[in-house]
Amino acid sequence: MENGTDDELIEKNTEEEDYEEYGDEGSPREVVLPGEVLTEDTKNFLPGRGTIYNSERTKITSLNIGLKQISKNYINVIPLRGFYTPRPGDKVIALVVDKNPVKYNCDINAKDIGILKPKNTITKDKSRSYRGNAGGRGGGRGGGRGGRNGGYSKADLNTNKFKIGDVLIVKILSADRINKPELTTVGKYLGIRNNGIVISIDPPKIPRVIGRDGSMIKMLKNLTSVIYLSHKMGAFG
Repeated sequence: MENGTDDELIEKNTEEEDYEEYGDEGSPREVVLPGEVLTEDTKNFLPGRGTIYNSERTKITSLNIGLKQISKNYINVIPLRGFYTPRPGDKVIALVVDKNPVKYNCDINAKDIGILKPKNTITKDKSRSYRGNAGGRGGGRGGGRGGRNGGYSKADLNTNKFKIGDVLIVKILSADRINKPELTTVGKYLGIRNNGIVISIDPPKIPRVIGRDGSMIKMLKNLTSVIYLSHKMGAFG
């Protein structure tokens, strides 16, 4: 029970941080342009989404046309339009658009297609139970087949779990300018979600859905008994 309570608290805090990043309907919003200086106070503020230091690291400037937003000590710019920029830890909606024997290709409304590997769809308990039995035949060197596959059975390492057209809630494991974003479906509220509706909303309008102090999203939750996830890609699920 304690672990469940802790997980719910962590999830609630994460959800509140997602809402804080967009701000509520009463938050002041200022439109900024690419290259515009947002602050010269680099001691108290750090660049967040859509922002960057200048070459001397004395100013924080905008990368996009968007809405300036301050969350704690981070300065963000929520783009008015354009692709989503993945960051590790983000939870987003992914559409399976293609697959092969070793990976799923997922559309996350980003510049690059997201990659979901079979090993990132398996819970830890299942993989650990297999490692425990990986000795036996060939267990002397790397635990036989289990050792070479990182502790996963051959039956697990396939792409039969999801099909093309499935809608998933995923978390970004890694993302940078060189490699395609790597995704996972392991975690609370993550996985396939084919029995719902995905609504695309322009990022500037998301604060209206959240409402003042989160009042609108709370009302929607109470009336529908449904878990709503706000996504940095500009969608609600």
